[in-house]
Amino acid sequence: MTHKFNNNKNFNYHLNRENADDKTGLLKFSQCNEKYPLHELQKEELKAFISFAKTFENLPWRSIKTYSGLKFENIPQIEKPDSIEKDVTLSSLRISDKFRLIGYRQEQYFYIVWFDRNHLTYKG
Repeated sequence: MTHKFNNNKNFNYHLNRENADDKTGLLKFSQCNEKYPLHELQKEELKAFISFAKTFENLPWRSIKTYSGLKFENIPQIEKPDSIEKDVTLSSLRISDKFRLIGYRQEQYFYIVWFDRNHLTYKG
């Protein structure tokens, strides 16, 4: 797998593919895109995100995928930033009624791409 970073350099690495559903979810910020950045969150949104992160990082992926409060779902068709591989499937996680986290899962990690505060990226 190759990741593209903002400086347009590629980093190649090999992933050992194993079922990570029993591993606790971990959030990764290395793929955050400036379209909907973290620094634009309002105080209440930031509180909601912290609460979400505490819940998320205490659950195994088996539970994250089925926990109704997080509403994990894959997004079938969405334009990705250039830094994201084209074969990666983006997903949505609910932080609040209007606020979604958009990113993708690799093993136990969820790479955050956007902090979608108002359902602008995905209406799901």
